[in-house]
Amino acid sequence: MIKKITVATDGSDASDLAAQAAVEIASRSGGSIAAVYVVDVTRLARLPGYASFPGIKDQLLALMQKEGREATARIEDLAVKAGVPCQKIVAEGNPSEELLKIAVESKADLLIMGSVGRSGLNRFLLGSVAEKVVRNSRVPVLLVR
Repeated sequence: MIKKITVATDGSDASDLAAQAAVEIASRSGGSIAAVYVVDVTRLARLPGYASFPGIKDQLLALMQKEGREATARIEDLAVKAGVPCQKIVAEGNPSEELLKIAVESKADLLIMGSVGRSGLNRFLLGSVAEKVVRNSRVPVLLVR
């Protein structure tokens, strides 16, 4: 039975659909969810001028952390309405690596995520987070279109 569900969010429409699926499954199975947003610090390091302007690193990081808190709060709202326990996690690092680590460490029975996030052409060329997670996960993964 599926009792612990990790749901990844990046604030996109696809991750909102994944959250709805996670809440529905957890509600039916009497389980709980962990809403996870990973601040992509590797993306920050690739920004032009990132290291040369004092304070910009901290401002960008703070904005991304705020985005993560807002995205996980939306999932928490869905869960509360459905009577599903929800933990919110905002982590920092490489998104696919962090999601895989969190799913294993939390002993998740299922990892749910959107198949397409807010990544654009750059991620398409480099390989999507969803693809990396599916290829490397020791936890069953459900991708939501």
